[in-house]
Amino acid sequence: MLENRLRRVRERMAMNGLSQIIVTQPQAIYYLTGEWVEPHDRLDALVVTQAACRMLCYVLAVINPEGCDVTVYSDTGRTAATLSDLLEDADTGVDGYLASRFLLPLMAARPELRFTVSSCVEEARMIKEPDEVMRLRRASEITDLVFEDAFARLREGMTELELGAVFSECFERRGVGRFQGDPMVCFGKGSAEPHHAPGDARLCPGDAVSVDTGKRIDGYYSDMTRTVFFRSCSALQREVYEVVLEANRAAIAAVRPGVPIAQIDRAAREVIERAGYGDRYPHRTSHGIGIDYHEEPFDVGGRNLPVAENMCFSIEPGIYLPGAFGVRIEDLVCVTKEGCELFNHHPKELRIVG
Repeated sequence: MLENRLRRVRERMAMNGLSQIIVTQPQAIYYLTGEWVEPHDRLDALVVTQAACRMLCYVLAVINPEGCDVTVYSDTGRTAATLSDLLEDADTGVDGYLASRFLLPLMAARPELRFTVSSCVEEARMIKEPDEVMRLRRASEITDLVFEDAFARLREGMTELELGAVFSECFERRGVGRFQGDPMVCFGKGSAEPHHAPGDARLCPGDAVSVDTGKRIDGYYSDMTRTVFFRSCSALQREVYEVVLEANRAAIAAVRPGVPIAQIDRAAREVIERAGYGDRYPHRTSHGIGIDYHEEPFDVGGRNLPVAENMCFSIEPGIYLPGAFGVRIEDLVCVTKEGCELFNHHPKELRIVG
């Protein structure tokens, strides 16, 4: 499997005229080597050429991926100079994660080289292998169950942070460990903030309850948003919810191989615009999912990237009414030969709970 991934990356290198690339993102190194590194403020780097792989590791985080020549350095060494020694005299692609404190000295050490931004690994990762699809599917299946477990424990007066702790506990009970950090839990007017920071807001009857969360399970992430209403639902809440649900379904129906990703966004956005809420939908419809919570393909700026079989990404339209409430409904899909597979099966019809 790792050899197949390297082959696809090298094909993209050739297409982009690159003889070598420097890979520093931990997720990308994991993708190509099967080894997880977390260098923190130091540098671990994988140099990929058409014929070899060379790994630069800090002395306290040494990994030994199969098929790689490993060079170890310490704090007493010159990091950029050590990395320079691993490079050939060839045009060099650099991923978007190499910090300038390493890149600039490297460029000074090798002024004869032409450096350019490389997205070869990100492009390869967009197309998921069967094992990756299986792991993403399983992560979503567990997350479906966690949402049902947690929503059953809603109670008046609980805080957003308390519900977040419930979600974490429910993940743990499902055998996949506790959530790291706080799930994005929003009550009432907090749900009108697309990227709300949960706090001490207390749950009241009539509140919209919006939860956006996922978890890395067996190396791959889930990601789902559901909005429910606590004990009652106003006419306006019902109207907005039904518009977002229609937008979610329209976007899912638009997914098939060859369709520009911007067309999927357009399918959701047209529904919301027709309902008069176009200016209340401020974010993208889709982002990729996999080893990273957010990864390529990103749906940004009318992007015309054609989606392809085995791409996996979110569908997450929303409407946000400041000072009142918001609704977002998010599912993950995997592109198939004729359409897409929906990973999430937690109910999406309007629900009043509690």
